[in-house]
Amino acid sequence: MPIAVPFRPLFALLFAVLLALPAQAEEKKEGALPPDVETALSTLLADAPQGKPDPGASTLDTLLRFVATNTKPAKSVRPESRPQGSGAYLKDTLNVPLRKLVAYMLDPSVPGEAIYPSAVRRNAWLPGSPLLKNASGLIDATFPPAAPLVTRGLEYEETTPDTSSGCYYSYKLNRLFVLTAYEGRTAFLSVSIMPLQSSVGLRGAIVGDDKDWTYVYTPEKGTNLAMLGWAETYLYGSASVSIFMESAPGSNKVDMYFFKWAKAGWKGSNVVKTSHITAGLKRFTSGLRQVMESPKLPPVKAIAAKASELKSLSEADLRARLNGFGSHLAKQNADPLDGKAFRAVLDNGAYPATLKREDAIAELMKLYMRQQMGTLPAAVAQQ
Repeated sequence: MPIAVPFRPLFALLFAVLLALPAQAEEKKEGALPPDVETALSTLLADAPQGKPDPGASTLDTLLRFVATNTKPAKSVRPESRPQGSGAYLKDTLNVPLRKLVAYMLDPSVPGEAIYPSAVRRNAWLPGSPLLKNASGLIDATFPPAAPLVTRGLEYEETTPDTSSGCYYSYKLNRLFVLTAYEGRTAFLSVSIMPLQSSVGLRGAIVGDDKDWTYVYTPEKGTNLAMLGWAETYLYGSASVSIFMESAPGSNKVDMYFFKWAKAGWKGSNVVKTSHITAGLKRFTSGLRQVMESPKLPPVKAIAAKASELKSLSEADLRARLNGFGSHLAKQNADPLDGKAFRAVLDNGAYPATLKREDAIAELMKLYMRQQMGTLPAAVAQQ
């Protein structure tokens, strides 16, 4: 499943959470979690790559017990900094059954950009990922499972533009998924860690409201920040442990708990603060909620069929289907779209022709999702 996340995710959970101000030093705060919880988080991150041991029951139980019984506000639940940067924590709730969420997140035929539209431009599971063969073992499992079920994958992911800097990045993620039981409830864990730093940040922009999932991507290095357009930025590290657990046995609600670390900046400096990470997590959960709680969400099979159809089209057909979208974007000129880098890809409806084949497919997938859910204005409808 492109990704990663459908959580891939996680989330897919890797969004550009970069920073607003440059000269701020990396936050150095001690963690506020019990030592056994920190150990459990470290173990899961270490076990994410293929070939590593599957996490043991004690590791899973320690972490699940903590999130299920913790009564402190999220801002007081502060994980220790790691090589991947400062850490943050967020809790939220999704009004869907866990089985439905797992089906959309794990099915490799469902592109991540369809499920995480505000965080992911596109993603794809790389060949050899075990998940490509055994995802169904978790999707179709008895809830709660009698023993932990595990799968892994390596995915390519590209982010949407950051809300502050406009930068977007691409990278690979080692991903670990675990389906397990906790006191009669079913829990689904998604663990991710970057093995290498990202590509250099390129300039992009959010068009209108972020909830519209309309973005512009340019091939130019740099940011949209005043006096920092020159900065060549990177995601130096990113890791996450995301937990989705039934609110009660068989509940139609899912409690979500996110532990996230990120390190980004330029020339080796890290300008990511906990507040930036938290804002990125909220952006991610907001987009996920838009999709998963929509009464018009297409079935998994329909999304998979659409993805297959788009992949079968020629580049000429793909771009032709984006003509309406390109014409709509050409009319937009609000800052920063009035800048030279953006006009070079937008004027005269040229945007579809600037997209790589995979990016055109991902753009059409997002337009399809908006169309199906009734949020696509006629002005940006496909032709």
